[in-house]
Amino acid sequence: MKVCSSCFCDAELKRFIESNMSSIGICDYCGKGNESELIELNELLDFFSEFLNIFQEDENGKPLVDLITEDWKLFYDNEISSDILIDVFELLKSNFSNPTQNVIYNNEIIDCTSYWEDLKNDLKWERRFLTDVNDIFELGWDGFFNKQSILSDDILLYRARIHKNDSEPVYEVNQMGCPDRTDVSGERANPEGIPYLYLSITVDTTFYETRATYLDEVSIGSFKIKEKVVLVDFTEESSAFMNMGNILEYTKSMLLKKYISSDLSKPLRRYDSVLEYIPTQFICEFIRYITNADGIVFNSSLHLGGKNIVLFEENKVECFEVNKYRVKDVNISHTLL
Repeated sequence: MKVCSSCFCDAELKRFIESNMSSIGICDYCGKGNESELIELNELLDFFSEFLNIFQEDENGKPLVDLITEDWKLFYDNEISSDILIDVFELLKSNFSNPTQNVIYNNEIIDCTSYWEDLKNDLKWERRFLTDVNDIFELGWDGFFNKQSILSDDILLYRARIHKNDSEPVYEVNQMGCPDRTDVSGERANPEGIPYLYLSITVDTTFYETRATYLDEVSIGSFKIKEKVVLVDFTEESSAFMNMGNILEYTKSMLLKKYISSDLSKPLRRYDSVLEYIPTQFICEFIRYITNADGIVFNSSLHLGGKNIVLFEENKVECFEVNKYRVKDVNISHTLL
């Protein structure tokens, strides 16, 4: 059976098929065109053999095809993925027989990533200042956070401050940095009294992050990079194929970052306890002092598609311009409980 790159969403896998095509014709799975670049499914068996080993059957799990779609976005759609997986199972003589059978990740992955919940409980309710970090090192978390990215020096970042009344002038550039440590409250990344600089990739995201509302006046500072900024990225797209040969360890890293990212992005409701921020504060401090990164990047929960950056030291960037805006419209969506 022959398959084309259009059957997949994984960019690295698509490129592999396009650069290693064995023929041109109609795909046996998606039926696309007469000029599709095709490869024998056999050529992908090494990848699928390693990839499927990260899963195990469990009646309380999710259908395999759904879990692959949810966490990996490997295939173009579920119908195509089911057809491909059925043939892969047969070719590999796999223990799996049905793409819809319920699975979970294997025990090694679960042991590594589920420790995040144990750690959260320990930090909030058991040992806050003398937490045993040996388990973190034994599970290899320090290595996961050592995979870092360098922020492009031509990117601009933004930070907003809401004015208390409409008579206030636009803030000065020297007023857009971190507040004094005596005024710093605990947030999702920083503990109380330890200032971190919260920035956004776009101007729009800053309005959401500050929860600006109708007719609020807001000063937004533009920041440029002064020196090299190294970040731990909690927003990176997952690619199983790009990590072929190391899929097991990559899966641990990917899922752990996914769980932590969810907590980083989760806004506190007015009745939530600030204790909810302690685990992510711990992780940021771990990243700061153990991996020596300059900060983190994570998804905004308040602005779909928005990204936020937290810098542990504000001297890595410089505010060079501040503009004042007025919020002229607010859209609210709701759901019946």
